[in-house]
Amino acid sequence: MPQPPQHLDVLGLFCPVPILLAAREMQKLRPGDLLEIVGDDPGIHEDLPAWCDHAGHRLVEMVEEAGGTIRGLVEKGPGRRKG
Repeated sequence: MPQPPQHLDVLGLFCPVPILLAAREMQKLRPGDLLEIVGDDPGIHEDLPAWCDHAGHRLVEMVEEAGGTIRGLVEKGPGRRKG
């Protein structure tokens, strides 16, 4: 049975802090686990996909809700890509 996503609240924080905190949380998870990141820094629209690509994780979805809250769902990958 899949585990529910871990939740990381980065509301009010600005990049790169949300990505640094997400990377720290990912270290606690196993490949295939999910991390939900909730923030309001518009920079996360660019930073989160770039970090996922670089770190070997999969961005499952990213949605912006009313009021500017951004929710990203990331699946932990097997690890950093080589090359």
